[in-house]
Parts: sequence; structure tokens; C-alpha cells
Amino acid sequence: MLHYRLILVYLLSVTALAAQEIPDITYGRVSDEDRALRQVPGDSTADAYVLYDRLSLGFNYNEQDGPSLAERHHRRVKLLRPSAFDRADVELTFDREFSEISDLEGIIHLPTGGSLPLSPADIHQERVGGTREVIKFTFPRVTEGAIIEYRYVARRKSILIPSTYYFQEDIPVRWAQYDALIPPYYRYVSLTTPRLDVSQTKLTARAWGPRFKVGAYNAGEQKLEHADVLWAMHDLPAFRDQPYSNNVSDYLPKVRLQLQAVQYPGQAEMSIFGDWEETVKELQDRQDFGRYYRNKINYGNLWKAAAPDIEAAATPRAKIEAAYAFINRNISWDGDFALLASESPNRVFQNGTGTTADLNIALLSLLNEAGIEAHPLLVSLRNTGAPIESYPIMEQFNHLLVYTEVDGAPLLLDAGSRDRPAGLPAEEALNHRGWVADKNNPRWVDLEVGTSRQVLMLDVDVAASGEATIAVVSRMQDYFSFAGRRALRGLNDPSQAPLAPGLLRMFPGARITSYAAVDDTDAPLNHLSYEMQATAPVAQPVEDYLYLQPVLIPLIDGELADAETRDLPIDFPYPLQQQYLAKVHLPAGYVLEDAPAPVRLRTADGSLVASYSVQQVSPEVVSIMYSVQLGRTLFTAEEYGDLREMFRRISELQESPLVFKKQL
Repeated sequence: MLHYRLILVYLLSVTALAAQEIPDITYGRVSDEDRALRQVPGDSTADAYVLYDRLSLGFNYNEQDGPSLAERHHRRVKLLRPSAFDRADVELTFDREFSEISDLEGIIHLPTGGSLPLSPADIHQERVGGTREVIKFTFPRVTEGAIIEYRYVARRKSILIPSTYYFQEDIPVRWAQYDALIPPYYRYVSLTTPRLDVSQTKLTARAWGPRFKVGAYNAGEQKLEHADVLWAMHDLPAFRDQPYSNNVSDYLPKVRLQLQAVQYPGQAEMSIFGDWEETVKELQDRQDFGRYYRNKINYGNLWKAAAPDIEAAATPRAKIEAAYAFINRNISWDGDFALLASESPNRVFQNGTGTTADLNIALLSLLNEAGIEAHPLLVSLRNTGAPIESYPIMEQFNHLLVYTEVDGAPLLLDAGSRDRPAGLPAEEALNHRGWVADKNNPRWVDLEVGTSRQVLMLDVDVAASGEATIAVVSRMQDYFSFAGRRALRGLNDPSQAPLAPGLLRMFPGARITSYAAVDDTDAPLNHLSYEMQATAPVAQPVEDYLYLQPVLIPLIDGELADAETRDLPIDFPYPLQQQYLAKVHLPAGYVLEDAPAPVRLRTADGSLVASYSVQQVSPEVVSIMYSVQLGRTLFTAEEYGDLREMFRRISELQESPLVFKKQL
């Protein structure tokens, strides 16, 4: 497993130099060798090749606005096959409230010679919602062997968190470079990969910034010794994602900076989010965070509307459920995950829609007003990076939950869907660890949920032709229940009904004839009873034999077992338990001749268990019992061998046919 380290960039220290020839790349000029290149060295399958990618971090200063960032991007990509032509359609997204993109230029170099620059008419800018904007451009005359090249400057008002830079991509990279020229007043903490092909830091004098009349800074034209940093990697293979992986970006070599402290001449050092205690105080004092749910002026109207439901509840758990249900009934999620609220709970309630932060801060306000101790829970969404607990890097958080406890046990709340029960965060939020922004006790907690369960009961009536009528009854709990309810809401396409996609994967010729949730008004929200009717060609007659596929809806897919080796951990979102119980009615005259022997599979620690058995109940009825139980969600890459073997055997079982012979 690849780990990262924290490197403090101090302006008066110099890191060790790594000798390496730095390519001299001039925008708009490419070599004849690169024009003629038709294949990535060492990778004949790659359809595109990053010849050069660079991000240069610089600082600007003016007396009115203070310091700001200027990030200069320069990128050059070789398009080797038509499958890569969509890379010639480029989109650059930014938030105009905090940043802007300028000085954009683009040019395409043709393999037969000549180059065509982008014209202003090729570049389009449009708003995509809120304060977000996107710049789009498409290179003309794209052909195999063409090289697209563009550069631009991204200016950011805040110097707190520069853009993260990734050296490795989904296609091979010849040269990737991150360099920065950092004024001596600012100290950054850097998260970077342990292995870099080039790591250089030196001191370079530059005129910059405000004028100070203190000691060495008392000069007319101030030239300050900046930290001149260059990090680079070369000849990187394409990064390959793997099934059941999470936080893929953690395994890409990268640079991520965050401002740690500022110290101007003659002034005391000012810490920026120096520790978790300071961070929680800063958050609690923010209008778009702590003040919104702690100051009743911001949520009074919301409370007035919700109070009758909450105050009528008899127990703390019931009050929590009432507040949670009220938010979900009256405020819809707009589809955006967020950490900070966009508006006050009163305004969000009035609008009837909001981000995850808007909904959960509104929920926090109701719980606190009702006397329920609850706190913000900051998380990084799955596949956006595992949280870093050693240092308060706020950029890592992009979603907000609510943490509370019932009878001493944690209860994680995530408003946003009337179909998702209390205690089940959005699946994207299950990223193992989260930070509770409790002013008196800020702490990290495990993001754990209980085992989700599903039972499938099938009655299968098989004709001599192999066509079968299938009746399915399913009992679903927790995440299975939530997925089922969500699939049923507003559904018009039978192929997307709960359980239908699995049946159609096994039998593309299947037809869903009916589906419906069983009306059970007394059932809790985290339970769902469901029925489905279908027909499918589940068996194949061959002379006197009938070959029947008994597992019609697979419990697992075979993707995990496809690779021989694995570089990434295996990361399932939640523990689960599934049971498949089928009663198969055979056409007259057939008897079971061959079936897999009963088997029970178990990993050494018992975290994955599977069982399978076939039983002849009567001359014309066979029963199949099949189950899979996953008790642990995270496995290291080193454990893949045993896990792969388990999945292979389970896949073989659910794909093994039963053989019946016709009695003459």
C-alpha cells in the first residue's frame, strides 16, 4: 500500500537536490520525433500519451487585496488512436467567487507537419450553476498522431490551499512537473509522495509583496529569498483502477499544499488552522457553519414548523426520528455534497431545497433546540481520499453528517432522502473515519453501520423447453431496503426494477412481467418487502438432458476475481448478508443427475462466509440454498490472494448448472 508523508516547506531550509535533466519545453514548438511518434515506449496498448504536464505555483500581491495565487498550467498530449479523440474536448471549471481563468491558449500539432492555434471563436464560457463556470474548447482537425497543447493561468484569491497536483494519470506520462516560488512570509505543509524522480529546493531572490521597514526588509526594491521548489516524475505508466477499490487518488503520486502559518517581518507568527482544537473554534464561529445552527435567529421559523412533531415524541430516539423525517419531508436535496451551508436553515426551509450541508445543519439546529446533543460530523466522500488525521487539512472534507448518540451508541444521520432511514448515511459517505466538530471534545470516530440483509425466495416453474416462470419474494433491510425504495420511486422501466438488472445480466432474454412493494404500513423504513414476476430461459434441453442454471439472481459478481494480482485495497461500503432460497419445479420425467456437492467456504478470520447446497425435495422439485455473508469491509492488497480464491469459488458455485436426465 502506498503511503504519503507530510513535508514542511520552510523558507530558510534547503532540501537535498536530486540531479536530473529538466526538459526545456517551449509552448507551440514540438520536435519532429514527437510528431512521428506512433506508440508509447513500453506500452503498445495506450491510446494517448502525456508528453508534458506542468503546474507552476506563483504569488501575486497588491495593496488593496493582499496576496493571491497564480497557477500556470501547461499541458501537451499525444493522441494515438481514435478512442482518445474525446481528450481533444477540454473543460476547465472554476468558481468565479474565488478564482478565475485567463490567458488561455491552445494549439494542435498535426502529425504531417504544421500547427493550428485555437481561435477565440473556439473557446466558450458558460455558467453551470451557482457561481460555477466552465470554459470549453475543442481542438480542430483531430487525427491519429496529433498533439494537443494548451496553457492557461488559474488565479485564486485565497492562498490557503493551492490546487492539488497529480503526477500519474489514466494514460502514460512522459514528464510531470510541479514547481513553486514561495515568498518567505508563508509556511506550507505539503502532502506528497515519498518517491520523486526530481526533488529540488533552493533559495531564489525575487522582488515581491508589501514593503516593511524592519531590518533586512528595510529597502526600496525588496528582493526576498523565496523557496524555489521543483518536484517532478517521469516515464509513469498508466494508472489502472481495480474493482471494489476506494480512494483511488490516494495511490496516485501527488502534491497537496496547505498554508500552515504566516509571519511578516516584525510581527508574531500567525497560525492557520494550527490544530484540531483551533479548527473547531474557527468552524463554530463561522456564519455558514456553527452560527447557523446555534443562533435561533437563523432557524426560528424552521423550529416553529417542526416543533409539534418533535415535541410530541416520547423518547430521545423518537425525537431524533421526528426531526430527521421533518427535514426529509420538507427540504429536498439538490444533488450537491457540501461542508458549509449556502444559506440559513430558515431560508433553506423556505426554499425547500439545499445541499447536504444545508439539510444537515438544519437538522442540527432542530436537534439542539430539542435538547438532543448532536454535533457536525465532517467526512471525505468515498473515492475522494482517505482522511488525514494528523493535521487539520480542511480541504479533505466535502460532506457533512450529524453525529449523535442513543443509549450510548453512535447514530449517524444524513438527511437528503425520505427513503433512507436514520442511521444510514449516504453510501458515498462511508469512508471509514470522520471528524466530530464538538467544541468541547473534537475527535475522530469510526463510520460504522450495521449489517444490511437481503433474503431472496424464488419459486421457479421450468417447462421442457427450458423457459421458466419465476416468482420472487424479497425481504430487504437497511441499504438493500433503501436501494429498493429508491429504485421503485417513479420507476417506469421494468428492467430497472429492484432485482431485475441481476436477472437480466444472467439471462438477457428475461422479461419482467410485474413488480411491486408489498404494502406493509407497520414496517419500519429500513425494511422492505418486495415481489417480482418474470419469465426467463433458465435451462437448455440437449437430447435427454436438461441443463439448468439454478442461481437466477447472482449475489456477487466475478469482477473481484478477474485479476491475478492487486495493488489496491479491497474496500466494500458496508457489511452485508444475503440469502438465496429457490424452489425449482421440473418438467415431468426429469430427475437430478449431477449437482455441486454441498460446500461451506470461510476465510481464516471468518469475515467472509459462503454456503451452497442442492437438495432433491421430491421427484419433480429441487431446492437451492445459497448464502454470502461479508462481515468486514476493508481488506489489504496483501489479503487479495485468499479473497480472490473465495470469490472465484463462490462465482463458480452460482454459475454451475444442475444436470437433469429424462427417464424413458
